[in-house]
Amino acid sequence: MRLFRILAGCGFSGSIPDELGNLAELSFLALNSNILSGRIPASLGKLSKLYWLDLAENQLTGTIPISKNSSPGLDQLLNAKHFHFNRNQLSGFIPPELFSSDMMLIHVLFDGNRLEGEIPSTLGLVQTRGSSTQ
Repeated sequence: MRLFRILAGCGFSGSIPDELGNLAELSFLALNSNILSGRIPASLGKLSKLYWLDLAENQLTGTIPISKNSSPGLDQLLNAKHFHFNRNQLSGFIPPELFSSDMMLIHVLFDGNRLEGEIPSTLGLVQTRGSSTQ
């Protein structure tokens, strides 16, 4: 059973709650087109069944969280096929650890942020086969 949460365009403001990372069965999370601010919670990295993460068109700041020691990060979302981070205020570099050969991403969006540096070469490790119907 897939658990979907589509909360797009609801006018939500404030930060994304860390507790969303506890929804272990969540496979689709769309928080796009709101007024969300603050950092992307590292706890979202615990959503191992997540295949769609859409945080686009908000006011999110900070860097993209990557796992460190016992702390989760978005690099653990190996089932993700869609990463939408565009049109926020994210800063720093796109972390190379975000991508690996264990992933099968179809769609990734970073445009409209304050990111700097080069596109990580690890993006080339991502497998592109798989169904685009999800």
